[in-house]
Amino acid sequence: MDIYKEAIGTLLHGHQTVGTTRRQLVDGKYDILKGVLLRAPGSCDPTPNTAAVWVGGKSVTADSGPTGGMPLTPGESMFLPVDDPTQIYLISTDDNQDIAWITV
Repeated sequence: MDIYKEAIGTLLHGHQTVGTTRRQLVDGKYDILKGVLLRAPGSCDPTPNTAAVWVGGKSVTADSGPTGGMPLTPGESMFLPVDDPTQIYLISTDDNQDIAWITV
């Protein structure tokens, strides 16, 4: 990878449905320049989330315990400077929550 490159070659994006069972953001490795931007749909979106989605590693839980992730509440965004989005896991306290993602 060219460390001076400031533009991505292919723009990748999608949505992941999240519930009370932990799941990966994506199941394939992508060529990412700087990281992944995550957004939980909020009140201004056609279908807003009703609960927080917790973001973390493979053992993330939806709480504030030792394995609890970073809560992303409806309407909030988070940038993660990762080169492998398969390492990002999600879980919520409610079913049918959504995370929109786009590579940067």
